[in-house]
Amino acid sequence: MQHVFQWPAVSHSLRLFPGRSVILGQLAAAMIAVNAVGQTAIPSPQGLLAADPHVFVRWLKSNRPLLPTGVDRSDVLRMLPPDGEVTELSWPERRKLTGLRSLLQSVTRDSSYEIRVVDISLARVGIFGGLVLLISRPALTILSGDELRAQVAHEIGHQYVSGDYDRASAATDRRRLKELELLCDAIAIAQLQNLHIDPAALMTGIEKVTRYNRKRFVVDESKYPTLAERREFAREVAEWIGAASELP
Repeated sequence: MQHVFQWPAVSHSLRLFPGRSVILGQLAAAMIAVNAVGQTAIPSPQGLLAADPHVFVRWLKSNRPLLPTGVDRSDVLRMLPPDGEVTELSWPERRKLTGLRSLLQSVTRDSSYEIRVVDISLARVGIFGGLVLLISRPALTILSGDELRAQVAHEIGHQYVSGDYDRASAATDRRRLKELELLCDAIAIAQLQNLHIDPAALMTGIEKVTRYNRKRFVVDESKYPTLAERREFAREVAEWIGAASELP
């Protein structure tokens, strides 16, 4: 029998750790850090592609999301359930985590995030409290190093659009939520190209995670673009952003 799973929403809960339930409304609010503006300057994915890619990469540099103020990592870590952290990792798994350093350095987050691997059955990557990068054991297992970097880059993208995402979620605006997912893909691709990582790693990782979770859960994907839509947009963005001589 498949487990029933809903993507993060205010009214649903998910057992993230053994023996402990976490309310997804609280988790969703904490997983995305809010920047000073909280509003995306880009109206739509197609609006992005119609713009000058140089403007986009400069916007990424000048609008890096601010870290939460008045909170340190120890406070955020205390919000997590005490059980469920995976501490015994294989050498290949540790190498993948070490490989995140170049990405986090490029977005000035290398000394900001605490990285935790958690024992949940879902393949998932998320940012909790703006200061803790949570990676599920299945995600760490099935993703390559570049694919893991791409998933983290996408989650960092959510920090750029957090205000819009919160408003679209509150209004159950699925069309806008899908657009924002695509915009986060675009941000991830820009960050990957900055590191000379093949942007194809974003979609191969998304496809692996999607297939893995679909086999084990009944997944509500109504707020997400289809894989075909994401593939096509990722291809267009990679070509578009590749035309820019300046990268974020």
